[in-house]
Formats: sequence, structure tokens, C-alpha cells
Amino acid sequence: MKTRIFLLLIALVALQMPACLPVDEDLDPDDPIAKFLGVWKVTESCRRGNYDVTIKTDPGNSAQVLLENFGNPGPGYDPAVGLVVSNSIHVSSQTIGEGWTVSGKGTYQSNGTISWDYTLIILPNEFDCSATFSE
Repeated sequence: MKTRIFLLLIALVALQMPACLPVDEDLDPDDPIAKFLGVWKVTESCRRGNYDVTIKTDPGNSAQVLLENFGNPGPGYDPAVGLVVSNSIHVSSQTIGEGWTVSGKGTYQSNGTISWDYTLIILPNEFDCSATFSE
């Protein structure tokens, strides 16, 4: 009888313990990329209008991000690839579609925005742009 009571107590204690949940090791709050991820509302100087840019992790390189709709080319264009260094995203000169080339730098600000200076080439024109990304 004492054995049954002992086993019952052990079972009850075990049920009261919190379960161990798997931790997603990819989500590190100290990761410099984390603050850049998401959908950003863009206001820019090049009169491309107000639009959204989605920033995602690059599955091929943990130090890079993919910027979908960077410069507002619309659907069907490749994302721009940016290298995250501390509080900045560096977009080296790259072609994201036929006649579209982008390059520039965005810096994360203390107010939760990203301030951008970039060059946008839409053949035959070249534009020097500035933009603010806000959530």
C-alpha cells in the first residue's frame, strides 16, 4: 500500500512540474539582424510613392537579409541582398531586375526606424534617394 501511495505522489509531483519546451535556437534577441526583420512602411525622396518593403533572413547566409520590393520595382523582381553589420544594412551594387540596379546603406535609428541613402538605376536614369523605413 505504501508503494502505491508513493508512486501516486511521484506521479502527481511529476504532473505539476512545468514541461520543457524546445527552444528555437535561431531566435536570438541579441542577433543584430532581428531588429531589421518584418514589413516596413517606406517614405522616400525619389517619388516612387509610399510602399512596403519586407526584410527577411537570407537562408543561404546568416549575416545577410533579403529586401523584397526594395526601391518599389513591384512584383516579379528579385529581392535585394543586404549584409548586416551592427546597426546597418549594406546593399552592394546589384541587379534586381531587367534595367534595375540598387546599392546603398540603411542605418537603424534609436526611434525604431531605418534611415536609408541609396542609388537606384532604372535605365537610362539614375536616382540618388533617401528613405525612412518605419514599422
